[in-house]
This record gives sequence, structure tokens and C-alpha cells, in this order.
Amino acid sequence: MKEVKYLKIDELKGGYLYKIIARNATFGIWIPQRYSFVISRTKFRDNYIFEEFHWDCPAFATVKPLEEIEKSPFDFEKIDIVEYYKEKEMLEYLNKFEDEYNKKFEESLKHS
Repeated sequence: MKEVKYLKIDELKGGYLYKIIARNATFGIWIPQRYSFVISRTKFRDNYIFEEFHWDCPAFATVKPLEEIEKSPFDFEKIDIVEYYKEKEMLEYLNKFEDEYNKKFEESLKHS
């Protein structure tokens, strides 16, 4: 299997949205102080904010960031795993990108 080229920790910008390869999402906001990405996760029909860690972290590494998308409207310094800053707004923002990506993917399947 071919190794996926991904962005290293020192190439990422805090608070920016990235297209990622992860267990539970396709987009995530980089939180440098935690070496992780905030993502939108859906499990058993519940949709909530979740955290996954960069591939180069020593433990629980599940995310390979592929490309920078844009600066998110959220202050990454205020994001904490225990209680997310602007959780509802963050979830809506991430879901917008997930939904657009999924629609494009489904369209590509129809035309292949």
C-alpha cells in the first residue's frame, strides 16, 4: 500500500481548517496546544464535537492532515477538550464542510 504524504505538525497553523484522513471525519480544525484536531463526529445518530490526534503524536494518533482549507472563525486558544468554546457554531461549521464533501463524493460515484 502506498504511503500517504501528509502535513507535519510544524507545518500546521492553529485554528485553521484542514482536509484530513481520520477515523471519524474528513475535516478538522488544528489545535496546536493539544496536537489534535477538533472534528464533527456522528455515532449512533448523535452528532457532536470530538478530538483526534495528529499522526506524529506518540499515542492515539489517528489523523493525517492533507491540505489547508481556510482559517476557521474560531479562536483555537479558547478550545478545551472538557468544554468546547462555541461548540454549536463549531459543529455547524464542520458539518457544512463534511456535507459538501459527501455530496461531491456521491456525485462522483454517479458519474463513474
